[in-house]
Amino acid sequence: MKKIEWLIAFFFMGIGVMCMTLSAVSFQSDSLLHFGNMVKTLLICVVLIAVVLFLVLRVLKLNRRSKK
Repeated sequence: MKKIEWLIAFFFMGIGVMCMTLSAVSFQSDSLLHFGNMVKTLLICVVLIAVVLFLVLRVLKLNRRSKK
């Protein structure tokens, strides 16, 4: 697979994980006071997905260089 195909695949997996996480968090409580916790969870998920994508792209880039 090309790099862009991997990126798209990981992007969709990240969206799925974020949707499942927000769904699970929203069923814990109905209060708007806990909205900050949901936003915090969303931001943590986004940061984790960005880190994973960065590491995967970095590994793919190193593998391509070692083949040359």
